[in-house]
Amino acid sequence: MILQKTALAVAALAAGIAASAADNGNWREYNGDKSGSRFEPGLGVTAQSVKNMKVAWRIPLPGNQISADNPELRTWVNQSTPLAIDGVLYSSSPLGIVTALDGTTGKTLWTWDGGGWVDGTPPNLGFISRGVSYWSDGKDKRLFVGTPDAYMVALDAKTGKPVESWGDKGRVDLTKGLRRPIDRSLVSPTTPPIICGGQVIPSLAILDSFAIGRDPLKFHPPGDVRGFDVKTGKPNWTFHVPPQEGELGHETWEGGSAKSTGGGNMWTRASCDDELGLVYLPLSTPANDFYGGHRKGDGLFGESLVALNAKTGKVVWYFQVAHHGLWDYDLPAAPNLMDLTVDGRKIKAAVQVTKQGFVFAFDRTNGKPIWPIEERAVPQSTVPGERSSPTQPFPTKPRPFERQGVNLDELIDFTPKLREDALKIAGRYNHGPLYFPPTLDKAGTLQVPGVLGGASWIGAAHNPKTNILYVPSFTIPFGIKLKKGSTGVYDYTGTWAGVGGPDGLPLFKPPFGKVTAIDMNTGEHLWAIPAGRGPVDHPALKDLKLDRLGVPRQSHIALTEQVLFVAPEGTNSVIGLSARGNALITQATKDEPEPFLYAHDAKTGALLAELRLPGGVFGNLMTYSAGGKQYVVAPIGGAGLPAELVAVQVN
Repeated sequence: MILQKTALAVAALAAGIAASAADNGNWREYNGDKSGSRFEPGLGVTAQSVKNMKVAWRIPLPGNQISADNPELRTWVNQSTPLAIDGVLYSSSPLGIVTALDGTTGKTLWTWDGGGWVDGTPPNLGFISRGVSYWSDGKDKRLFVGTPDAYMVALDAKTGKPVESWGDKGRVDLTKGLRRPIDRSLVSPTTPPIICGGQVIPSLAILDSFAIGRDPLKFHPPGDVRGFDVKTGKPNWTFHVPPQEGELGHETWEGGSAKSTGGGNMWTRASCDDELGLVYLPLSTPANDFYGGHRKGDGLFGESLVALNAKTGKVVWYFQVAHHGLWDYDLPAAPNLMDLTVDGRKIKAAVQVTKQGFVFAFDRTNGKPIWPIEERAVPQSTVPGERSSPTQPFPTKPRPFERQGVNLDELIDFTPKLREDALKIAGRYNHGPLYFPPTLDKAGTLQVPGVLGGASWIGAAHNPKTNILYVPSFTIPFGIKLKKGSTGVYDYTGTWAGVGGPDGLPLFKPPFGKVTAIDMNTGEHLWAIPAGRGPVDHPALKDLKLDRLGVPRQSHIALTEQVLFVAPEGTNSVIGLSARGNALITQATKDEPEPFLYAHDAKTGALLAELRLPGGVFGNLMTYSAGGKQYVVAPIGGAGLPAELVAVQVN
């Protein structure tokens, strides 16, 4: 066992990937490791052991009573994924309160509350804290966490106290040092930072759709990404998004739009290759998401994967996956850094999954595509003032893992009545192939995949030994409707909403949610399975005796050598806006219809076992070992329910 674990670690280092999180049962990074693998060998986890999996412990996260007592501090769903290091878990609650827990019992070791929730609800989705980051030089052991009020804090991992020598008494203000003043209520670091090349590089969510129609210089923060010294907190570099005058890519922003346009930020997780000294940034759509008449041109680095020198912030290579974005097709997740063998060639690869349902694969040293990527003509916008890109990039391999565009033959058709009603719903919208642009007439454009994906912020998992990529995805079409701007800032703004099918069922055929396994050495799909049972008991379907349809939501995953763990996301509904008017407020479903953890054979996808959990899962899974036992941890609750962590013993 020990020799096998050591061999795994050495192989990972020799391959140039940060040592895998899990060479000793640890889960050192939000995504398992810096390569984004979401993998831990789990050497005691087998097809037989998961048949006996059970809930070992569950603990409430701190701050639940604060939210219960203060309606204005109601959180979003609980997306808090802990780290596990040498038997200790480190977690952040939705309110940004950090705790250290005993990995075998869940007992609290210490708690830190910086009061970042006092000022009120952060932007977009409100109170979200997806986790913390860990760093050690062998002496110091630090945690880094973003707070709801837009600070980044360094904590001593042993005590939970701020590291006074870092930044300004343990914190840096992420609203300062940008090229224009930023209102604190417009930004929040919801995703834990990546530490690469001696720099702490924070992700930053910024006000998006709620700022549409407002002055972009005041309400649309720029998407700039920054690096801070991991030992001192000193700001070392800034990568400008959009690029400013004299910088690479500035010419792709016409009419001075690079000065005023916001967005294009990195709200999700980055990946890092410490050996190459490169950090890989998945960037989002510039504002506003669905109309770009004010920002003509391709608009680098919007919707781009950008590799920077982590120490200097200089661009090494980039690729824009959607030109002049009009669909809110942010790059939603960290790229998977994999060491592939393609046609006999060893390639250090960066593999990026997208909301569009594509997998883009690059040589991560230089950005060259592993398989050809073709620029293909796409439908053009007819909206006055808009100038959509005539072409978009289409990878030739692997093939898409989700349906793309609207094909009426793919509408739900279990019965003639369902088919008829589905056709009526689709007929309310304009529609066509992938990249059909937003429109003004009818109910707007039916967009497939919708603005949530395809792939989502959950990302993909991979086994660094087999080079199999596991991609969770789902199909929720969205209706995108443009309307005249009302304030004179934008000529048009967009509204969006998910589009359901007849009788409360999805609009398109199953699987409604799935996991696809792709051999990245060949670019070929191996299998795809429905993620969860889905609505098999729906009144319109119950007599059909269907087995598994997949949930019409995203699914959370964690991977071991033999077992892929899948937890379909719980359900919640939007019930209003925050008092600041800057975020959605939701209510999680108390009696969750499918609160299950599923164990699948990692080689074949076959279902091995399932376990009912105490509530719906809303955050990424993680797995670790402590005291000779292997656990999978699932975040549940939030959004009006207590936020909790549930640990399941799986060996």
